Order: sequence, then C-alpha cells, then structure tokens
Amino acid sequence: MRLLQAFLRRYARAEARVLAPYVIGPRLLDLGAGEGWVGEAVRMLTPAWTCAVDVGRFRLAKGPYAIYDGTRLPFAEDTFDTTLISFVLHHCERPEAVFAEAVRVTRARLLVIESVYRSRVEHFWLDLLDRQLNRHRHDGRMNVPLAFRRPEEWHALFESHSLRIVAKEWLGSRVERLVHHPLLFAMDKRAGDPKGGPECVPTTGGRYRSDTRLGTAPDLHPNDLGHPVCWASLKDTLADDAL
Repeated sequence: MRLLQAFLRRYARAEARVLAPYVIGPRLLDLGAGEGWVGEAVRMLTPAWTCAVDVGRFRLAKGPYAIYDGTRLPFAEDTFDTTLISFVLHHCERPEAVFAEAVRVTRARLLVIESVYRSRVEHFWLDLLDRQLNRHRHDGRMNVPLAFRRPEEWHALFESHSLRIVAKEWLGSRVERLVHHPLLFAMDKRAGDPKGGPECVPTTGGRYRSDTRLGTAPDLHPNDLGHPVCWASLKDTLADDAL
C-alpha cells in the first residue's frame, strides 16, 4: 500500500507540472480526486485555492475535501474557474452525467485527462493495467467500470456541451506510452455563451490565458461566508478533517 501511494504521489507531481500552465482563475475543483495527490501537487505550483471532491472518504492529502453522492455536486453554478477531472470519467457508470455537472459548476475552463485507446491491443493493456492497479486502492472500494473510449469519442462528448477545445496534449514518458496513453483535453466555455467563461487567447508555448483579470487565490477562512465556496452548505458533505 505504501509503495502504491508513493508511486501515485510521484505520478501526480509529474502530472501537475503539465497541468499548472493550463489552470486559470483563483478557484480550482479537483473532481474525482481520490487520495487528493494531484490537487495537492497543482496547489504547490499555482496560486489557485483548491477543493477536492469524490464519492467516498478517500483523502490522504491535505486540504478541503467534499463528499457527494455521485449525481449532484454540492456547489452552485460557476463556482470554480477551473475544474480538473483526472483519470475519472472511465470509472463512472454515467460519465456524461458526471461531466455535465462539472460543466455546470465551472465558470471558465475544464481540464480532462483520460486513458484512451486507438486499437484493440491498446484497449487490452488499458483494461488489464487499470484493473490491477486500482483494485488495491481505497481498500478495494474503488469503482472500476472501465468505460474506456477512443480520443474522438471523448472529443464528441466535450463538443456536445459547446466547449471549445483549446489544447490537447499527450502525457507520460515514452516508456509509459508503450502500454498507457493518457491524453489531456483543455477546454473553455465559449465566449458569448450566457453560461460561458471569458474569451481565451494563445500565449507562448501553446498555452492559453484568460483576458479577464481573475485575481489571486482567496485568503479567507473556510468558515467565512465570504469564501467563494459556501462552506455552510457543505457542512454535511465535508470529510471530518477536511479543514
């Protein structure tokens, strides 16, 4: 167990180095956070205030961690500037519904990392490796439907929500990609959409930034009603030691 968590934490730090330039705004949601290692690693690299959320008490990292029923996120519309969904959707029985909730609570940008396949051989390795790895997590309580999809299938789901895909990037080393193919989708709500976020323009390195001054991470106590997330509404869903 310790060896597995050490591996996951190290992998999360590498993942965060890729994700950090794509994070915009002062509020970040880590949806399907699991142990919380990725959100913790991103928080070390960006000024964003980060909240994790999952369907069980899986948290090992420090920081705010909400628990929800897997159907309705306990947040208002546009609560977060950026939402991260890392290796989560293929574990969901209804990924479309989970993603729709992510869109609802996100003001500007969504970052999705998914294990994808392009052939039967790649699908075989994904299925085998994911089952072997994740059956040891969360005391065997991790949900493993393994609904893997091809890149174009995820692309179609994201575009069905009128999102603009501003970047796609392969993650992992050359060795990892012999058997595992993680793909990052960076998406923005379209400008002019009443539910959309700010217009985004390219910067150096192919990254994107908002043309709106979003400010810095809030420095308020979570019990303060002025906090961007209404903690009073989360008191029944927060893990006991989440604050």
